[in-house]
Amino acid sequence: MNTGVNTAEETNFNSNLKPGLDLKENGFTQTVENLVTRQLSAHTRKAYRQDASQFVKWLENQDLTLRLLSPDDIWQYRRYLADNFAKTTAERKLVVARKLLQEAVKRGLLSHNPAQDIGGYRSKDEQETPHMALQTAQARQLLTVIDTTTLQGKRDFAILLLLLRTGIRRSECADLKLGDLQVEQGHHLLLIRHAKGDKRRKVKVPVDVVRALNTYLEECARKGLSKEAPLFVQFRKGDHPQAQGISAQVIERLVKMYAAMAGFELTPHGLRATFVTLALEAGAKLEQVQYAVGHSDPRTTERYQKRKLNLDNNAVDFVRVNID
Repeated sequence: MNTGVNTAEETNFNSNLKPGLDLKENGFTQTVENLVTRQLSAHTRKAYRQDASQFVKWLENQDLTLRLLSPDDIWQYRRYLADNFAKTTAERKLVVARKLLQEAVKRGLLSHNPAQDIGGYRSKDEQETPHMALQTAQARQLLTVIDTTTLQGKRDFAILLLLLRTGIRRSECADLKLGDLQVEQGHHLLLIRHAKGDKRRKVKVPVDVVRALNTYLEECARKGLSKEAPLFVQFRKGDHPQAQGISAQVIERLVKMYAAMAGFELTPHGLRATFVTLALEAGAKLEQVQYAVGHSDPRTTERYQKRKLNLDNNAVDFVRVNID
């Protein structure tokens, strides 16, 4: 809901809209508020604001105004995104630009949307996410490179093990509070308060992850604090935990750092793909994995499954029509 109060972040965004584009004067910035307040996580809202600001800045750099904007210009912006960003990021940025221009049509600033027929980057034939999925041995290797003799190492071990064993997103992990670690029907679980689409879901926490979390919390003296205190906190030099929570960017740096130490490249989304792949390979049902990772469509979950071609346990092995 738009409260009518501008945050510092919104003020910074508004300041990027130059009068020459005739956007600010026509209330065009409200479009961003419409986009970012529709059941989206805080991480996604921030990304949308940045995407919108970047599109406006690109228009300024090209000396383009709304009324002079053509499909050829949008194709140029599409190429710019493809040359500078990963496919999924470029796709999101292009979608935001298309929505902003559609809003301009609704307000009479444009007669038609020049981005309407400009396609995205994703092929309908794509079957898998591009992220790497670890083998079980590689997952173990990743965990063993962490120095768990330090407090920060205990935190890092708990974070990576949690991502590996539950498949939650890095933003969901960073947002966790102490009170989100709960017990229900004799099982430990995490309450994900703001999943993608601003949904809530519960995630079962395996015993080994609970053990790692308890070790980290006890030795960092975080047990017994307010339920609203962050689960994972920052550290300063000298192995001293702080009260401030960590960010999704910190988690990404940790994963990449430990992966490099283990001898391969990996992102937090790769850990998510690893969870999906290992769970399905071990016999978990697709709908079980889908709920665990918070996908609304099972086809999305299937895209995360790597190593679909299993020659040791293949579909052809189940069909027998021998005539001997």
